[in-house]
Amino acid sequence: MVISIEKFQEQGGRLKTDDLDFEAFRTEPLSPHVLRCLSYMHDIEYQTVLYTRELLVTPAWKDPQFTAFLTLWNYEEYWHGQALGKVLALHDWPAHDTRLTAMRSFNKRYLFWSPAIFWLLGHGVRKFPAVHMTWGAINEWTANAAYNRLAQIADHPVLSELLGRIMRQEGRHAAYYASYARDLLEGDPRAQRVTKWFLQHEWAVVGSGDVPKLETSFAAAYLFGSGDGAELVDRVEDRIDALPGLAGLSLVRSAIAAATRHVCDEEGSVPLPPVRVDATVSR
Repeated sequence: MVISIEKFQEQGGRLKTDDLDFEAFRTEPLSPHVLRCLSYMHDIEYQTVLYTRELLVTPAWKDPQFTAFLTLWNYEEYWHGQALGKVLALHDWPAHDTRLTAMRSFNKRYLFWSPAIFWLLGHGVRKFPAVHMTWGAINEWTANAAYNRLAQIADHPVLSELLGRIMRQEGRHAAYYASYARDLLEGDPRAQRVTKWFLQHEWAVVGSGDVPKLETSFAAAYLFGSGDGAELVDRVEDRIDALPGLAGLSLVRSAIAAATRHVCDEEGSVPLPPVRVDATVSR
């Protein structure tokens, strides 16, 4: 059953960060590898407004529950980008408008045409809502796993608290997408077939095409290519397998392997994250 928007509203809102000691990053800075991953995450969080633009040209705009969700989702993701940008700025890394302007210039051709592409998909593929909601659930699950893994690797108290707060909101987003997708897929073989085809042929790690491919590949390979990262990927795969008609796709594992090969081809190897003796993978 789709989670009611009223329940979603009760638990949502602007990410609280006023009580966090961001100045701690000046005395305890993050490693360049962690900052590189944070830069990728910063860009994707801010990109949500453009994903929203694409979805509003599909027939889904007729559903007031869905447009209410998009509004809240976009608002919360914006504040995630703000918080991550603050961390980057404290390390003198580009953030906020500086990065966004460059990203939108880099991808301007696709951004120009993407509303037309989504209009065609929304009006030409009868089961496209099932595709989109399933796609969204997978992206939110992988984003949550990425924040989890990055917190483990960085082992920084302020970053861990910040990412934990972001994860709680991302978890709600994932739950909404997944419940909606499950309702659309359940008992509908055509929706299952169409969704499976799109995932097998078109799905890629979130951000693919929005930021330089190497940055997406680096974040995926560094966070999930070994150790506890692989366990988190297994959990995402289990969740995908549990959706009606989608068992056995192994989407994320295949994407991580491809990302690892790409980084090795371009940079020689994927740096190994530090091993924490007491590291655990939170649920």
